[in-house]
Amino acid sequence: MRLLEYEGRLLLEDAGIPLPRGKVAETADEVREIAGGLEGGTVVKAQVPVGGRGKAGGIKVAESPDGAAEIARGLLASELKGELISKLLVVEQVEIETEYYLSVILDRGRKGPVIIFSPEGGVDIEQVAEEKPENIFEVEPDPLIGLQPFMIRELIYKSGVRDDIFKPLYGIIEKLYSAYLRFGATLVEINPLASTPGNDLLALDSKVKIDDDSRSMEDVEAILPESEGTGDKTEIERRAEKAGLQYVELEGEVGVIGNGAGLVMSTLDVLSQKGGKPANFLDIGGGADAELVKEAFDIVTSKEGISGIFVNIFGGITRCDEIARGLVEALGDRKFDLPVIVRLTGTNEDAGRKILEDYGINAVSTLDEGADQIVKSS
Repeated sequence: MRLLEYEGRLLLEDAGIPLPRGKVAETADEVREIAGGLEGGTVVKAQVPVGGRGKAGGIKVAESPDGAAEIARGLLASELKGELISKLLVVEQVEIETEYYLSVILDRGRKGPVIIFSPEGGVDIEQVAEEKPENIFEVEPDPLIGLQPFMIRELIYKSGVRDDIFKPLYGIIEKLYSAYLRFGATLVEINPLASTPGNDLLALDSKVKIDDDSRSMEDVEAILPESEGTGDKTEIERRAEKAGLQYVELEGEVGVIGNGAGLVMSTLDVLSQKGGKPANFLDIGGGADAELVKEAFDIVTSKEGISGIFVNIFGGITRCDEIARGLVEALGDRKFDLPVIVRLTGTNEDAGRKILEDYGINAVSTLDEGADQIVKSS
């Protein structure tokens, strides 16, 4: 789950990392009110899960509260890189002396976290790695003993930063690593981490990604009770996630609904072998009831360009009659021109087939037969 910037700020603030003052707003009037409570100029930042917001016009500086409200009117309800802007972060403008980059990232190749620091902040770290790799410094905390003081000192000394920011930088590195562990993150990034003329260090921008399966999700949700974190998901994927469904959007046009990751994956493979192009991966899981099946069907059919639906269910915990009932409820009395092919096998299979046949849908017996039919008819 990738958090929006204002959500990441809340986690960093909870971890004790210094930030410029600011609040999130949803209307131009709220933006004016927030800006009026801050000294000097303000920065208005679109809250969307994309990179490069500044270059794309999603981050603007205002000299007055009225100017901030005018910027808000131009940004709200508009799109930035295909994402609708519904929230804006309004923060005080900070006088910057030097910009740094700091992050803790899960490096799966090295099987653990890596702390990355660079005196070249404010730009993409990938650009620094390509143009000035000598300005990137790393340390790998020991998986058993954790991050040790000598590791932090070595990281700072190697980078050659000024002595007067050594102490605050040391503290922020400690706190950022603690936040990474505490929140079950795969990435916590501050770019830029800015020093001010008063030698303060402030996190001016943040990027936070949380492992959805982390044991720390309860801690994260306690701080972010209404989180909109996306994990870089599409609108349909976010809707499915809220419904408790495992959904991944693909590039094809045959919608797929199944139960169990292995069964859904094999369905995608067989469809591809038959010449079909799956539009999605959707796993309703075990024990799905009719209401969840209906929601799954509505989610799959909400994607544009769908040419047919293939439902492949093995009835174990999940009962075939519940699946059939959910499909019939999803179709209802509405006109539905797309072909729907259903394969049911297992618990209450006969009852499920009867429900479908009464509605006018014939259930096939095998995956191979179902894949053949949906490819030919869609």
